[in-house]
Amino acid sequence: MHSSASPSPNETKSAMVAVGREDVRSGPQVPQWYAGRSVLVTGATGFLGIAIVEKLLRSCPQIGTIYILVRPKRGQDPQERLEAYVSNVMFSKIRGERPDFARHLFVIAGDVSSPDFQLEDQDMASLRRDVSVVFHCAASVRFDDSLRQAVTTNVVGTKRMLQLAEQLPNLQAFLYISTSFCHSDHQVIEEKLYPAKADPEKIMNIVSSMDDDLLGLITPKLLGNLPNTYALTKNLTEELVARYSDRLPIVIARPSIVTPVWREPVEGWAPNMNGPVGFFVAGGKGVLRAMLACLNFKTDIVPIDCTANAIIAVAWHFGETRQASPYVCNITNGEQNRITWGELMKNLIRIDTTEVPLRPILWYPQPIVTTSVLWYTICHFFLEFLPAYILDFFIRLSGRKPFLVHVKNRLHSAKIMMGYYVLHEWTFINKNIVSMYELMAPEDQETFYFNLKEVNQYEYCKKSLIGAKRYILNESIDDIPGDLRYMRRMYYLHVIVRTLFYGLLLWLLYSMSEPALEMVETAMEYLTSVFYGAPVIRALAYDVPVSSTVLPDDVVDVKNSCCQFCSNN
Repeated sequence: MHSSASPSPNETKSAMVAVGREDVRSGPQVPQWYAGRSVLVTGATGFLGIAIVEKLLRSCPQIGTIYILVRPKRGQDPQERLEAYVSNVMFSKIRGERPDFARHLFVIAGDVSSPDFQLEDQDMASLRRDVSVVFHCAASVRFDDSLRQAVTTNVVGTKRMLQLAEQLPNLQAFLYISTSFCHSDHQVIEEKLYPAKADPEKIMNIVSSMDDDLLGLITPKLLGNLPNTYALTKNLTEELVARYSDRLPIVIARPSIVTPVWREPVEGWAPNMNGPVGFFVAGGKGVLRAMLACLNFKTDIVPIDCTANAIIAVAWHFGETRQASPYVCNITNGEQNRITWGELMKNLIRIDTTEVPLRPILWYPQPIVTTSVLWYTICHFFLEFLPAYILDFFIRLSGRKPFLVHVKNRLHSAKIMMGYYVLHEWTFINKNIVSMYELMAPEDQETFYFNLKEVNQYEYCKKSLIGAKRYILNESIDDIPGDLRYMRRMYYLHVIVRTLFYGLLLWLLYSMSEPALEMVETAMEYLTSVFYGAPVIRALAYDVPVSSTVLPDDVVDVKNSCCQFCSNN
């Protein structure tokens, strides 16, 4: 399966866009190193994959062929797949600079998670001849995948790519994209290999031989302290990849929480609402009303453009300096410019309510965040669960299809899956990429930027919210004054409803006060009679001398009553 926009692999090398090494001109080191080299990118249609491909095309103009491995799609030929791919908004900047950029791309059909994964002979011949760098980004990033699904895609798929890489004679770097949270049972994550939770080969055999019911039973045992099957399979795959380090030039890159574009090519862009972006939008829309999180804990977020730049630079650094294999690097914020969840939430709420409101919204964005499971459960029921059912009831009466309960259920599931990450805190050591950045030429530092000290967190939050508004929600940003007026009206409604609620609560408490006081008085009278009827109290009453001091009438009455009661008994 090939794209006619790319030269046929059966054509001569001169017909391809690859530039010979002897033609490389002087200049910044990273683009020079990639000049004339061809790379293979798996997961090229994903968030990170498309960012890597776009950056290579735009900032390494003399690069050879970029082979992108994509899943076959029924009814679409390679040319259609390529046209759909390059029409993404991420390519808008390079499209304006170099309209013929797609000539560097070559589509290869293949699904590494498929049991019959096998490339066509002519595609394999092209890869053997050309490829010197592999970026293995393909993975299932779903936290709720079954063990079978996660192992098949993330572990088995990676093994097939390693076997393919063994057939590439010119290979100089195999970059496996892991995650910095695959060893989250350690509080400090260093740039080194950690023991795997299990033998990856044995796990692959178990998955292929067991039925789903048995796999479901053993999954919690395998997870241990890891939060989900995604982290587990990344943990196992690191061990698998490391075992090939004596045969292949292995780099293990561990990005942390990848967030929207910071600077280029499209500020604030993200492809969907997966990860933190979904919570940004849900909070801004007033759908997220309660959250279980620790606002004092620091998060570790890295913009997608910085992540892609660091990965591209790591491949250059590894190939140029011939680092020992496997080379491990944490592509994380570390301690450079971290922000707490509370600061992040304050930034987003301020921006959403005073600068760039989302519209329309379900409620004024002011979520309740707590670490108390009990309080969260109460808030979730009264602020999310119950209103969703009530509103869906009226939506159904109006003849439209209800949707809020479905949205709330999905959001609640997402909060459960994300809860682990917002209720824990880690320290990520990233000395390798920090020292690499310091060694880079000034031109390369500017082009392949990933110095997170330069990120203004408030401005970045603003760009991310604008990006979500434009590219995910398809909302206009042309009438911000009108959006702000709309948000003010929602705020007044929020204040009115809250005032009415607390007023009603106080009225209920007041209306119940008289019966409550009567109950208290009755209880006190009963306790008093029991108290003075006790034998010890009767004995003490006889022994207490009577003072000549005039006592208050009520005290005298109590004393006389006690004496009379005792004498009668």
